[in-house]
Amino acid sequence: MTIGLLGMGTIGSGVFEIAQSLEGVHVKKVLEKRFQAEYITDNIEEIVNDPEIELVVETMGGLHPAYEFASQALSHGKHFVTANKLLVSVYGPELTKLAKEKGVAFLYGAACGGGIAYLANLEIARNIDRIVALGGILNGTTNYILDSMQSRNMDYATALSEAQALGYAERDPSSDVDGLDTMRKLILACAVGFDAYVAPEEIPTFGISAVLPLDVEQARAKGRVLRLCAFARRAEDGALSAWVEPTLVCAASPEAAILNNVNYAWYQGESYGLMSYTGQGAGKLPTAANVLRDVRSVAAGHRYMTGEKCAAAHPDNASARHAYYLRVPAGAELPAVWAAEKRCCGAWDVYEVKDAPVSEMHALAARIPGTFFAGVQEA
Repeated sequence: MTIGLLGMGTIGSGVFEIAQSLEGVHVKKVLEKRFQAEYITDNIEEIVNDPEIELVVETMGGLHPAYEFASQALSHGKHFVTANKLLVSVYGPELTKLAKEKGVAFLYGAACGGGIAYLANLEIARNIDRIVALGGILNGTTNYILDSMQSRNMDYATALSEAQALGYAERDPSSDVDGLDTMRKLILACAVGFDAYVAPEEIPTFGISAVLPLDVEQARAKGRVLRLCAFARRAEDGALSAWVEPTLVCAASPEAAILNNVNYAWYQGESYGLMSYTGQGAGKLPTAANVLRDVRSVAAGHRYMTGEKCAAAHPDNASARHAYYLRVPAGAELPAVWAAEKRCCGAWDVYEVKDAPVSEMHALAARIPGTFFAGVQEA
């Protein structure tokens, strides 16, 4: 398989490095502006118009020009493999359609889970079983921050600063800490596991940037551990619900055992039961290895990660409801229909909400500045 590689950053250099030792895989051209070498080009046309290049691997990240390059490659009859979750979460349906029209592959196994072969195994399971739920801890940066706050008593700012110093968090960490990275990965998991494309704006998403040591103390007092979790489920009637939010998990749960920057992804099938995967959700070589797994899959005849019936879906998060931990500024009013126990903690009111709709809780947090909440995992 002769490859054109787009980008020579962290993941791209890992793909290039591993490919050198793989029999039957040859990187002929690399699109890159920062370096000079015989195989380097700064012109995408040299890759998409090269008849020897069968497959294009994209590791640049971002939406543009990644989308334009993906469209060009597919339009020129090149298979396309990407680790770009943002690209697939926004343009996945369009690019899959174009790939099918051109009779070429479009795979993105490394875009959710990094070095974990989560989507690949989820696809296999979907082809055999009915997937009823999926989710997990899909962002290592937020897990590192929350784990540091709980195991080393750091405040949020200090834990974030350390994560940035270690290279886990970007200079602008908003995509991670606001839950957007997790949400995009959940979109991909829903597409593969449920054959359902969900628009980003239809997944209620709440991150960890408002978390305080008080919230950690409250969780600890209840024998709970705080994690940022993605969750989606499909009811018997086919109705889908999906959300991303901090969650107070049981101390004995698998999620509580996920430390540092590790990821934990799972799905549940009617026949399979619960299947879970733990490992590095990012990183140069783990993610690059997963990219090259897709390359091998294309060579073996694999073409698409979603099924023939994959279509747009609109989650019903108004009917999804569960218990919550909630902290709001003192005196803030809650909906009268919510059953909740209240404690006063200085400038804050802390509630144990027994049952509330997911969509309403997320709406309340958007309406009241300073609010922090976490779903409560069932024991």
